[in-house]
Amino acid sequence: MGFFDPKEVNTWLKARVPSGATMESGFSDMAMLLALEASGAYYPIRYVGIRPSASYLFSPKAFSVNGEYATYYLHSLAPGLSVDLAYDEGKLPRFFISPGIAYQWAWFEGYEATGLGLTLAMGAELSFGAARSKGVSVALVFRSANLDVSTKPSSYSDRNPVINHLDFSSVLLCVGFQLGL
Repeated sequence: MGFFDPKEVNTWLKARVPSGATMESGFSDMAMLLALEASGAYYPIRYVGIRPSASYLFSPKAFSVNGEYATYYLHSLAPGLSVDLAYDEGKLPRFFISPGIAYQWAWFEGYEATGLGLTLAMGAELSFGAARSKGVSVALVFRSANLDVSTKPSSYSDRNPVINHLDFSSVLLCVGFQLGL
């Protein structure tokens, strides 16, 4: 879970709130980003590994204006690849930094975008079991992905104001569980 500020999406959402309306619940900006990721890692040498991953990023927005409830969703699928640089001295905790790249497909209310994004994860892992095959990790993940829109909705009302970028630049606090094979 993390936070982000997709400026053009938030401008579009604010335009959906009628002038002089009273917000009864929520606020119009998207700010919360949820992430689900599956990944595997291969360490050809002790301190350096390769990690392919697949992420699903999701931001829901719901608010009520003058008795009418509105919901919107911003989505992204992002397969990626990163290099794990890990430090441990054979003890239980291990610290890592993991720079990477991801190709993202994003969509929101008829808008679609694709492009490359960068990631940087930093955190710690506590492993146990045979060959340290099980464990839990905590990481702070920075994402940079301001994607150019390639498809826009056909209706003029859905394109006013127009969105040119779907921005998934964010900071996420992630907790992971490791199951070794």
